Amino acid sequence: MPTENRTRVEFYLPVRSDIAAYQSTLDWLAEELALARGGTTVTTPFAGLYASSGYAELISDSIRILFCDFDLDPGMTQDKSELLDYLETIKTYLMSKLEEEEIWIVFYPIVRVLS
Repeated sequence: MPTENRTRVEFYLPVRSDIAAYQSTLDWLAEELALARGGTTVTTPFAGLYASSGYAELISDSIRILFCDFDLDPGMTQDKSELLDYLETIKTYLMSKLEEEEIWIVFYPIVRVLS
């Protein structure tokens, strides 16, 4: 059975209905990845808790995970370097638009089974 090495990239984005920039930024990122990489998936919100560095208590929060598979092998130095440059640009943009302490972006290798 043939396979190919790819890289899954996940963006963990807070759900906020009180700031219009959140939905427009999520829409932009989904479209950016769909056009640049061929597709993207946005999850329904997940509820969670986090401990903010500025507060002594736990804060209830909801996030969406937006993910996309890149046709890159993270084991190859050139591919990983290009991916990190691209993700740094995206993260800088997201941090400028959203009022967050941190935005998580993770990536990891996957193997896709071809038909």
